[in-house]
Amino acid sequence: MMFFAVLMASAVFSGCGKKDVPPEEADEMVTVGMKSVGELIGTETPLTKSDVNSSEKPLWGLQVYLVPEQGQGFNPLSTTKVAHGVFDDISKITLTLNKKRKYCIEATYMPNGQNEIYWNGLHEDWWSRPFDTNAGLTPINQVIYSSNIGLRNLGNGHHGLVDRNITGNYAETDRYYGFVEEYSPFEGGIIEIDMKRTVFGLTFVGTKVDGFTFDKLVIKLDADASGIRLPKVYTLKVENTQPTAQLVIPLICMMEVRRSALESTYIETFKVSVGIEENPALLFYGDVHVKRNTMHTYTFNMESDDANNGVHPNFGDGEMENETEELK
Repeated sequence: MMFFAVLMASAVFSGCGKKDVPPEEADEMVTVGMKSVGELIGTETPLTKSDVNSSEKPLWGLQVYLVPEQGQGFNPLSTTKVAHGVFDDISKITLTLNKKRKYCIEATYMPNGQNEIYWNGLHEDWWSRPFDTNAGLTPINQVIYSSNIGLRNLGNGHHGLVDRNITGNYAETDRYYGFVEEYSPFEGGIIEIDMKRTVFGLTFVGTKVDGFTFDKLVIKLDADASGIRLPKVYTLKVENTQPTAQLVIPLICMMEVRRSALESTYIETFKVSVGIEENPALLFYGDVHVKRNTMHTYTFNMESDDANNGVHPNFGDGEMENETEELK
């Protein structure tokens, strides 16, 4: 069983460390630890630190808030910030909190984040969304104490793509999200954060019909995207000797990362088109519905007479872990 000890540091009001808090507040400060529970338990390889035998380079983003006043509700844009940080190894950091206050903790984790999202190349520790701050630079493996700035977009799936400095939707990145709604610190306490996997998979299976002549099809995810939000484009190859053609996309990050992790019934909807380059909606253009941690299979007849005809979603493939392991 794999537990991840996380120790972090923060100040409560002024954004300073424990040594800098006013004397009358110093006695109220306690040091606590943190560990990940939930879907990160039982994984085959450690996910909190880089493995010297692996090319994966993990990346965590963490934001600590004060619990909102009664009736206000949590909003990452308006809730009072306490501390934040970006880490590749969060096992040795301490979090110092005021035992008379209550806190919200938001975290996101990408097992291979340093290789998968945009890095500006000028600073070795600056990654793009979702790990940048509203002030720009975020040093890695340092806790930043501030009530004015913090990590942005931990709860959504916008990524700065690794090969270009634009925001991309439905990136093929593995990702987890966790949220602690209310924590009351005490000396030596442990914050347990339930990390949920916030990805899905898609399999498209086309069945041939008489008269079908195309040797490849174009599939566009998020087909209604425009401007800087470009749709994701894939090619489905068709072999003349085979009765079916199949495209598997094993890992796609949800756009509503926070909702998919915290709402058990959440289903995400986006547009997909299936066709050829000259007519991308030839076979299908419409809504696809997906849920977290599930491989979804869509089957369709490769019949060009009627768009949207013969598309059959199948949600019976179960959780993604087994599917993903088989398809890597």
